[in-house]
Amino acid sequence: MRCDREWYALNSYLQAGEEVTPVDIFGRKRYQERIAELEKRLEEIIKENEELKLTLAKREDRLRKITSAYQETRRVLKNAESKLAPQRESTSEEALTATGIQRYNPREMKRLLQRLESIESEEDDILSEYLIPGEGFGGMESMQETEIPRSIRASASERGMAILRMPDLFTLLIIPPIPFDTKSLTRARKFDLKPLRGILETPVLLVSAHAGDSMIMVALDAEHIEACDVVKTPVKEKHSKGGWSQRRFERLREEDIRRHGDELKERVERMVERYAPIIRYVALSGEAELVKQLNSSLRLPEIRVRMSKHDAKDPERTLEELYTHIICKLP
Repeated sequence: MRCDREWYALNSYLQAGEEVTPVDIFGRKRYQERIAELEKRLEEIIKENEELKLTLAKREDRLRKITSAYQETRRVLKNAESKLAPQRESTSEEALTATGIQRYNPREMKRLLQRLESIESEEDDILSEYLIPGEGFGGMESMQETEIPRSIRASASERGMAILRMPDLFTLLIIPPIPFDTKSLTRARKFDLKPLRGILETPVLLVSAHAGDSMIMVALDAEHIEACDVVKTPVKEKHSKGGWSQRRFERLREEDIRRHGDELKERVERMVERYAPIIRYVALSGEAELVKQLNSSLRLPEIRVRMSKHDAKDPERTLEELYTHIICKLP
């Protein structure tokens, strides 16, 4: 039989001392080689993964350093700007003083108008010219632009200017806190002071917008406060640390400021709706970000005014500053 023959042949090989190679019936060797290849590839992948982790850690560390440096730079820049602002104002004040410019509060302004009203000429040579903002100085008839001190040109272009001239005696340049309604020029025996008196009698809604502490005031004129509302909401103080901590803090602070702006906007809108029949202007003062948030909600003419921060305990001081005029006397 066949099996007997195969057994006999195998037995003969064994007796002859021949080595017998086992038969790989299930392909075990091939699978072992494949496993070895996969294990080697796994080692390579693990090594690549460790290298990528190290690279990512280095990038994150570098990003943290860059962010920290950026935040610190912003902090230093803000501090520098805050320090420079008073210096600029001081320099501006020195320039105004040097050119003979003064600020007249409402009481001083009324007294000046009384004195000007008492002046009379025998001829129609007393000049009163009123300029409105936005037209520049090209339309002036009473004097040349070069005669106007440079230190007051910017303010005059924003709010207009009154030119009162008594020939051979003096010339007054008066910048009002609120723009004049119309442009005019008269030559008469007396000064035309109606536009200046009208400024002191103009009803204004003032918004002094500051993060966390703002004030809304309705002034009927330079002497009477009709309403005053203080808006206070919690806003985080400035943060001096750098890195991710400061970035998160500033994001939370910006959110606080936005909420304060929303609350302020809502109250201003209610005040405008209530007093719209009598208010001529809405005067906006304070932080630019909050003022910008208010611009889209107002239905009355707006003017931007530069004022110190309000004192809720002394609103009369804010009222006085609101109606203060800038006066320059020329020979």
